[in-house]
Amino acid sequence: MSSGFYAELIEEITELIAQGRFEEARTKVDTELAMPYVPSDILPVLRQFDQQLRGLAAENRRPSAGGMSLDEIEESLKGGREQQLKAVDAMHGMNLRSCLDLVRVYLKTDPDPLASALLIDSLIEQQINEELTLNRDGIQYTFIPRYQEGAAESDGFLAARSQLREWLENENPSLFNLCEQVLIREAYLALPLGFEEEEGVSLAASCVHLVYCSMQDEEGWRQFASQQQLENVNLFDLKSQFI
Repeated sequence: MSSGFYAELIEEITELIAQGRFEEARTKVDTELAMPYVPSDILPVLRQFDQQLRGLAAENRRPSAGGMSLDEIEESLKGGREQQLKAVDAMHGMNLRSCLDLVRVYLKTDPDPLASALLIDSLIEQQINEELTLNRDGIQYTFIPRYQEGAAESDGFLAARSQLREWLENENPSLFNLCEQVLIREAYLALPLGFEEEEGVSLAASCVHLVYCSMQDEEGWRQFASQQQLENVNLFDLKSQFI
């Protein structure tokens, strides 16, 4: 298998995790780990995915969405994160124009950040041309999905991903993939907002900082920041919780 195959595979697994599609990500990771040969630089990344998915399974256990009625979806949207994610997963395959009243009520209830972000991404994907309001942490965001950029489409996201590649893709592929996971998750959690191009360096640096902090490696971050001349860069207070 070519290195291009693995780069594509890792990006696909990263995006599946960011979208909350953990079972699909688990299948891909298990399939590759079962192979008789995995390149030495890819094996640690797959093991990191394996560890991450185990943590997510423990925290966010949720049954397969299956077929849910609108009444069941409505009831689940009133529940905790597990129930909301299940409902949003079921709504992903629906024509959301047919249940906009339910969507409006849900978005105004200060919903779970990840579940509501995934729902907004579906609304953007379906180009819903209705004004909606999201209430998040006491702040209201009014938006029309049709005119919003998807999570991975904003200029700031693209600039941050490009910067991460420049810093890490060749020097430290494992760290690059961990940082990219954080970036993708952060892009979803920011919806319906996006990032400006000039925020790209700060966003990329913030993702690297979060990964180093998650590994309790402050010295590693200081060395990286010094090497890349990031000491005076303002870091974002990221919403992502790296696992």
